[in-house]
Amino acid sequence: MSLPIIYDPVSKLVSIEETAAEDKELQEEIDQLNRLAKDLISTNSEIPESPEPSKQLSPMIKKLVTSGVEALKKRKFPEAIKQLSLAIEMASRRSRWEAFAVQLQELNSILAVRCDAYIMNKQWAEAYNDVDMLLGTQVTTPENFLRRSVAAFNLGRLQQAKVDLERGLCFAENDPRLKEQLNNVNKAIAMECGDL
Repeated sequence: MSLPIIYDPVSKLVSIEETAAEDKELQEEIDQLNRLAKDLISTNSEIPESPEPSKQLSPMIKKLVTSGVEALKKRKFPEAIKQLSLAIEMASRRSRWEAFAVQLQELNSILAVRCDAYIMNKQWAEAYNDVDMLLGTQVTTPENFLRRSVAAFNLGRLQQAKVDLERGLCFAENDPRLKEQLNNVNKAIAMECGDL
């Protein structure tokens, strides 16, 4: 079986033949391959770098996260959000060949803290977006369901908040924060329906 792709030895890039131009999935794979090739070529090295996290970038990211957490403790929420957003931006600049599991864990921990900062600053939509990404990779973490339920509740999405809390309780059935928030959501739903 042959793929409908063409390799250009001058640019060192791959493209799709016209007959397969409609295949969006293949095009996406080719685009990713070309981005990786460009990154590797730009290192100007015969041997690719180690997949270990960058020794220059990691301390800078860690410092930004620490600054963000300190600002959060001092209740300087906009400053915390700014520092954590910079940390996320910097973490996204890591080389594509660095260990993905390390990158994912790092990004998840920063997103969790930034989500908390958004919640404390009452930026519900932003908090919802962050925790939605977290739930894409950490679906068994009850705290993420609590975060999303708080954001959903404050956005007026009471039924979704209830569902999230019930899902969180599946993973931590005795969590007092989840139970308390579910009780609050149930009261709000009852009031909305005129039952209270």
